[in-house]
Amino acid sequence: MEERVASGIYGLDEIIGGGFRERSINIINGGIGVGKTTFGLQFALCGLNRGKKVVFISFEMSEDQILRDCKQLGFDEIEEHLSAGNLRIVHIYGEDLMFPSLDILEIIRESHTDVEHQLIIIDPLTHYSMYLEDDKRKSISSIFMNLREMGTTVITIEGSNRKEEVNQSSIMPLYLADSVLHLDYLGFGELFDRTIHVVKHRGSKHGEGLYPYRIESGLGIVVISSESDIDKVTANYEFDKEFITAIQQAGNIDQRLAKRIELLRHNWSHNESPEYILNLVMNDENR
Repeated sequence: MEERVASGIYGLDEIIGGGFRERSINIINGGIGVGKTTFGLQFALCGLNRGKKVVFISFEMSEDQILRDCKQLGFDEIEEHLSAGNLRIVHIYGEDLMFPSLDILEIIRESHTDVEHQLIIIDPLTHYSMYLEDDKRKSISSIFMNLREMGTTVITIEGSNRKEEVNQSSIMPLYLADSVLHLDYLGFGELFDRTIHVVKHRGSKHGEGLYPYRIESGLGIVVISSESDIDKVTANYEFDKEFITAIQQAGNIDQRLAKRIELLRHNWSHNESPEYILNLVMNDENR
């Protein structure tokens, strides 16, 4: 089973396959006031409380502002982690970066000696990208590649509050990320006033709906999903008999096919029997 990194967001890991993948780039997209910074702070605090090293790079807020926001949310222990050297907060200005991709990576490398297992938050990378010419935005790709080698990263970016425009961002190449989560804020004050949508989550089963969330004092972001929502991304072993029979038959054809069906077995979350699909596969492979 692949190791996962907890998001720190209550109710989210259940719909993204247990958390973020290690050494992954995860973009949190949304408009002003949706809670992107809160998301980053929760991710940081969750990692710190589990013994991780964290680098928090902010293009908007000073260390004092970040600490103030943490205290307002009830995350008082953040100062203890800062004093212990487990957390480093860096406030930088996009226009001060002479060689942006190199400067950001150097800041992270200098933060902790154990760079391979740290968590990295960049909030928001939008401001940095504004200082790049169109033909130089490929440097973001270079940053992403190097960040994956260093640890697990959460990046927030400013974007439209309209979900259908997420993939039309001209500033950030979202396709380079391992996962993209879109936060939306309607401002109506109802249950679906704030929603989160998993646009992509590479290599994992994930919920495909709109999930309401709240920002609660003392907790931060809390995602509300039903038992049926979670069931949709949880393996259903009710049909083990059918799978085991198919795996045995596949083994007589090709062990690689048997392994693929075994993987399907552990990811089958549907309520209907897999018999039709398994028969389809076996018939095609037997030709």
